Amino acid sequence: MNRKDFGQLIASLRLDMGLTQAQLAEQAELETATLSNIERGAKSHLEPETLFRLANVLHLTSLERREFFLGACGLEQEQIVRQPGPKSKTSVFDARKILKNLLQLMGQIYLPVHLGDCYGDIIAVNRATLDVFQLDDNALKAMTSFQGGFNNLHYMYGTLQGQQAFGNEFSQSALDAILAFREGSLRYRSRPRYQALMKEFNNPAHYPLFDRYWRRASTLDEDKETGGTPIQSQHPKYGALSLMISSAVTITPYGELFLSYFLPMNAETAASLNRAVAENGQEVIQLLSWPEKKPLA
Repeated sequence: MNRKDFGQLIASLRLDMGLTQAQLAEQAELETATLSNIERGAKSHLEPETLFRLANVLHLTSLERREFFLGACGLEQEQIVRQPGPKSKTSVFDARKILKNLLQLMGQIYLPVHLGDCYGDIIAVNRATLDVFQLDDNALKAMTSFQGGFNNLHYMYGTLQGQQAFGNEFSQSALDAILAFREGSLRYRSRPRYQALMKEFNNPAHYPLFDRYWRRASTLDEDKETGGTPIQSQHPKYGALSLMISSAVTITPYGELFLSYFLPMNAETAASLNRAVAENGQEVIQLLSWPEKKPLA
């Protein structure tokens, strides 16, 4: 992140906490003018101790702190990936090739699997995932009418299927979805896609519970040190499902991509997931173009 974008990130995190510049500066033991310069991107050198105190006051989880400190290094995402040299080439900037390889890999995995990005947008799924998430073709079509329709948070907060699937576990799963979004998108808060999604999700007419859980996630006492979270859900065909979603991360110049797959946590769920793949096949459906993010379904 350049210094201007990093400053906007700090301002955004400060507002999440409901703090003024003066309040954050006082708690982080900084001069208000110094914090103002940081938020405007006018301070080029950021001392490690300053960053440490800001991360503490901003109440970041361990996973968010990692992204925060990476953002503070001053490098853009395009500079983080391997660069071509005079005697070596790299395909890391070839978005089409990256996506093609991941879609091919998805088609070989005998589990419900989906491909998402740093904003929680779902780029592609296999049929087994749609079955487990109780989404048919009509539901997918309805999602195209929303700015963030093919997004984890839309499924959780904006669809009846998402709320019904998690039942009594909805509260914890809804909070986990927010935490995952905050972590993945932390270094991209100044980007247009993040701004568009937040504008969409802060519409109480469509997402009445979003603001409550967003505020709760901003002040959570418990740490979030691992990306995998156990999920308990109820399915009309498969019954009780106990699983965990794990991800393989691909670093790209356009942000991280997450190849996520469902891991069963008991024998019954293992049998159900195996059945979901057996009945639906391993067909992969691309929902969004990437990195442009135009609906394809």
